[in-house]
Amino acid sequence: MESLRSQINAYLKRNAGTRTDGSVAGERTKSAIGEHVHANFNHLLNLGFKLQRPENFGERHIVALCRFWYENNYAASTIRSNLSYMRIFCRWMGKGNMVKSAQHYLPEVPKEELKVKTVAAKSKSWAVNGVDVIAKINEADAIDPRFGMMLRMCLAFGLRAHEVIELCPWKHDRTDRLSPEKTKTGRARDIFIDTPEQRVVLNYAKSMVKKNEHLGWKTRQDNGGAASLEYNKSRWYRLLGKVGITKEDSLVTGHGLRSQYAENAALLLSVIPPTLGGTGGQMGKEDLDLKRAQVSESLGHSRIFVTGPYLGSFGRNNKPDSPDRTKLAVEAAIRAIAPMLLKDVLPERMNDCGQLTIELMMAGASAEPRVTQMLWENHSRRHGVEWLTLGSHNVAAMEAAAKNLSGAM
Repeated sequence: MESLRSQINAYLKRNAGTRTDGSVAGERTKSAIGEHVHANFNHLLNLGFKLQRPENFGERHIVALCRFWYENNYAASTIRSNLSYMRIFCRWMGKGNMVKSAQHYLPEVPKEELKVKTVAAKSKSWAVNGVDVIAKINEADAIDPRFGMMLRMCLAFGLRAHEVIELCPWKHDRTDRLSPEKTKTGRARDIFIDTPEQRVVLNYAKSMVKKNEHLGWKTRQDNGGAASLEYNKSRWYRLLGKVGITKEDSLVTGHGLRSQYAENAALLLSVIPPTLGGTGGQMGKEDLDLKRAQVSESLGHSRIFVTGPYLGSFGRNNKPDSPDRTKLAVEAAIRAIAPMLLKDVLPERMNDCGQLTIELMMAGASAEPRVTQMLWENHSRRHGVEWLTLGSHNVAAMEAAAKNLSGAM
């Protein structure tokens, strides 16, 4: 086993640092290839194959891996990614044309089951799937304050698991933005601080670490030794399971906070994502594409189609929405809200509720302040707070909240 592992590592050392086009691969890319190739060879060994040399890897092994992935309910996208990593590795061994598509190895499986869905049909966010974000983060705090802090950062800045673990908040705070370096793409990205609440979260994270420290755990729980990235990731997912954030327990994963961030970022730009009931007709295509591009950039991408898995499909050739769209959404929410749930407006919220009520009126909708308060509370909890500081344009956020309360999404 160790001999096989050493041989695989030799291939990785010689080849993983260079992309197909000859450019230098990022650390995350190199790490991902190594992780997946080692994992796949381990699967084969556990399945009874007696591989002693990587060069002995052949089509029968690919068939076995595909059946293993499929029978263990791996997502179509994961199967495709695994095959992609093995295709790269086989190319290094001079077998570049050997690895084919999953459908080739699983001909009896309906094509639809192996088709990768790149556009979200429904929201993957915690809030839409019934998870109380504030309560869940408080639960995480009680188990491990550092874990709770990292969840806040994922929600506030759309960070992936390894990004939040490797983030150095003091170093990557650029005053008006957060600029993480250890990203999936290997390049730094700018995540602008658009709300005071994001600044509060970042300052909280900075208060928990030294100026040269990253957010991940420094030491292992089991032996007190230095905690590697792999240990940190394992502990991260273990703690997510402990607070019930799994597909089985709550229909969401930790990555759902990144989806929630993306939806929140769109709402701040007055765009209602299709995952929250919006359509492609809410504004002109040029404006919509610009705002989708801004969301994409904040997620660390450069193309607007990447927003599909987070925001859903805006469709094509959409007619403009009805001028009564906001009015109808708010009216539906008012009908759905039980009167006993409406609370008197808190004194400190009177001015905000007044502004929100005026904004709704200008959009053609009418709601009493108690309803407006409920709509904004619903939106605020998406950001992990009880009451979010108002922006300059808040109608889209209230309309999305109205759709959520009426079940119209």
